[in-house]
Amino acid sequence: MKELPSIALGTWSWGTGFAGGDQVFGNNLNAGDLKQVFDTAMKAGFNLWDTAAAYGMGSSESILGE
Repeated sequence: MKELPSIALGTWSWGTGFAGGDQVFGNNLNAGDLKQVFDTAMKAGFNLWDTAAAYGMGSSESILGE
């Protein structure tokens, strides 16, 4: 059986632009900025992403899918 990574990176604030202001990481970043976050995390070995259709009304999934 394959083991899941011990750390998942959450994307609930990605693409919301309003919830949490500057106190929530990713909330004030655009898709280009978040792509850099994604690329850096993947290069560092982080490959488990927590997302849901409700996160940014689907924005987080769209950003990850690009």
